[in-house]
Amino acid sequence: MNKEDLVGTYIGRGRDHLAADGTVTRAGPDYPAWLVYTREGLVIVISTPPEELGEVIAYAGPYEIRDGKIIHHSQVAISPAWVGKSNERLPTLEGNRLTLHTEPDAQGGVSRIHWERVDKVPKVPKVLPSGA
Repeated sequence: MNKEDLVGTYIGRGRDHLAADGTVTRAGPDYPAWLVYTREGLVIVISTPPEELGEVIAYAGPYEIRDGKIIHHSQVAISPAWVGKSNERLPTLEGNRLTLHTEPDAQGGVSRIHWERVDKVPKVPKVLPSGA
């Protein structure tokens, strides 16, 4: 895989955990998330879960592909603690579907984030707070 393979805009298609025994556990409901890889080598990530699920994730910076991994280098971020940090993921790209995997945990399981490359930006429905 090279940078040209990744270039595009992706919409989040959910997260899950794949246990060593093959069991898949979905990680919460879907919510608006975007991932953009540019030809110039910039990655932009923003994810806006409902308040009760966690914090907004937003960062941007250069990315590289090394040793089969995609490495995001955060230069600007919603959280100052993320600036200067790197995030490594193992990618699987099949057609317009990109899955980013973590390294296996102590039990041999991996967390996965699923993305779909889009040719035009779809309208994303507003996510309402629970109980609304």
